[in-house]
Amino acid sequence: MVSFTIPSGDQGNNQGTRVAKEIQAQMLPTAEQVAANDYSLYPGKILRLNADGSIPSDNPVLNGVQSHVYAYGFRNTQGLAFVGDKLFATEHGPSTDDELNLIEKGGNYGWPYVAGYRDNESYVYANYSQASKELQAKFDSNNIPAGVPTQLETDFNAPNLKDPLKSFNVVRNGYDFADETYAPLYYVGWPTIAPSSVAYYPADGKITEWQNSLLITTLKNGAIYRVKLDGKSEQVQGDVEKLFKTNNRYRNVLVSPDTTKIYVATDNGGNALGKDGKPITEMENKGAIIVIEYTGDKTGK
Repeated sequence: MVSFTIPSGDQGNNQGTRVAKEIQAQMLPTAEQVAANDYSLYPGKILRLNADGSIPSDNPVLNGVQSHVYAYGFRNTQGLAFVGDKLFATEHGPSTDDELNLIEKGGNYGWPYVAGYRDNESYVYANYSQASKELQAKFDSNNIPAGVPTQLETDFNAPNLKDPLKSFNVVRNGYDFADETYAPLYYVGWPTIAPSSVAYYPADGKITEWQNSLLITTLKNGAIYRVKLDGKSEQVQGDVEKLFKTNNRYRNVLVSPDTTKIYVATDNGGNALGKDGKPITEMENKGAIIVIEYTGDKTGK
């Protein structure tokens, strides 16, 4: 039977208008919930289901229960791509640490206790859902009021915890998240790229330098990030290359069957970083498909 893999975000819990709602990315369904078709604990997961909605027989057994959950501990996964039988996913971080993950059956990817690498750098889990209403009203992801329950990344342990293949971007403690350069759109200046999709450029593609790479579109930076994979397509190899920067938000990317064209879908609007590194609110190509064609040189045009 054909199966489908689907990402489910954490619904924005523990922040903004949902600040009082607990993040459920680490919560797994019980046998009773599965029997009752109760999917309330599916947020923050990567789900795998058959075409008729049933549970694949080879899905993992987690805490003694088999469900549609294939992997868990995610914040906001927006891009999925298979390379052979390997599944890669891109994930939005909070204020730092967007992730590229290799998804393993039954893997725990750490959210909300870990963002990016388990390094205690510029992220601490602040559980506003367990704070008073007064403190919830002061929600700030980067300046946590005293009294909000917190937990360091290294205080979280799980036997099946998986590190990302790549974190975009790691910054040290003390980073200025309120840099006036980006006022009033401070979040545009945070060290994140907002990855929106991922596609595979094949090992036999026409662009030699791109062979066996992942292409990741970004909303905030309006660019494609090319990530080279190793020979087994299991690890990132070398540096990440940033390509085709424009004053847009890139929503989706596809590679043509003959590998000579890259199609990029743009958003109608939103906020982003322009080519000059300053915040923009107007997009250059609203709701468009940009075609990038390879003509025999290294980068195409």
